[in-house]
Amino acid sequence: MAIGANSYGSAAEVAAMVPQYTSSGSFSTATRPTLVQVEKFIDRVSALVNTVLAQLGFAVPVSQADAKLALDHFVVEEVAELCEAVNRAGRFAQGALQSRSRFDIVFDDCLNYLRKYAEGLEALGATRTRDMTYGLSYWDTDDAGDEIEPIFDRKWMRQETTDWDEA
Repeated sequence: MAIGANSYGSAAEVAAMVPQYTSSGSFSTATRPTLVQVEKFIDRVSALVNTVLAQLGFAVPVSQADAKLALDHFVVEEVAELCEAVNRAGRFAQGALQSRSRFDIVFDDCLNYLRKYAEGLEALGATRTRDMTYGLSYWDTDDAGDEIEPIFDRKWMRQETTDWDEA
């Protein structure tokens, strides 16, 4: 098995992060976790990354070189943590999780990372097909076609406006 086309990072990069769980620096059928398991971890964490990226309006997978490297690093770090968990070490070690699942923690890491750096990814040239206002709408008429009065008005909040064209 190999990692999917939409995935980030590689088993070799993960192996470099957790050499103690490899055989001569590589994952194999005899390591814990195995190469196939590590590749599945990469695909699954990458799928979470792509899900959040899509939610944030990015085209997936991200292919811009620097943005992809940043995503590669994120996925490799998370998968290295999962490799440690398989060996009862690291932040996912038994007893360290308390009331949260590994999935919840990885997903929260993904959300926090991507929300924090979305503008940076876009500035690097990662394709963003829609902006953050996508899906927002309002009703200006009711079902009968009558105009709806706004719930809030600037004057109600004591906010005066100045028409600079007339001032």
